Amino acid sequence: MVWPLRREFELNTALGILYALSKGPAHGYEIMKRVREEFGFPKSPGVLYPALRKLLSAGYIEVAEEIRRGGRYLRVYRITDAGIKVLSEHMNRVEELKRVARGFKIFDEVGGNRLKEAIFRVVEILPSARREDIEELRSAINSFVEFLESFRKKMLSRSE
Repeated sequence: MVWPLRREFELNTALGILYALSKGPAHGYEIMKRVREEFGFPKSPGVLYPALRKLLSAGYIEVAEEIRRGGRYLRVYRITDAGIKVLSEHMNRVEELKRVARGFKIFDEVGGNRLKEAIFRVVEILPSARREDIEELRSAINSFVEFLESFRKKMLSRSE
């Protein structure tokens, strides 16, 4: 997977937030929860709140109310008509993000987390690996990629 350009990351984040707010007004934590449920990727407060500020300044969302909790105010956001328009213009992308998220969820369910852990363990020892070990790893990875491509083609042919 190629890491998305900063603009793509920001657009995906904004669309995730707008989509979450299209389900109804919400405060920051609720938005993070909805985004995680719908798209499978968590948005940390360090990503969420700057994105909310940008969406507010662009007029795509607004503060619906501020609720006082203890010594702090909790802002509840809602999507504006301008935000609904932007979201509707990008619904194909939103649906693609949701489809990919479903795929990642299934990947984790079939043991993908074990695969990720194994990869991280191998990466840790690569600096001390011998050349023949690296060649063996290259061969294993190539075989695995070929298997995955074959599996993908089989699944695609079933859906036609």
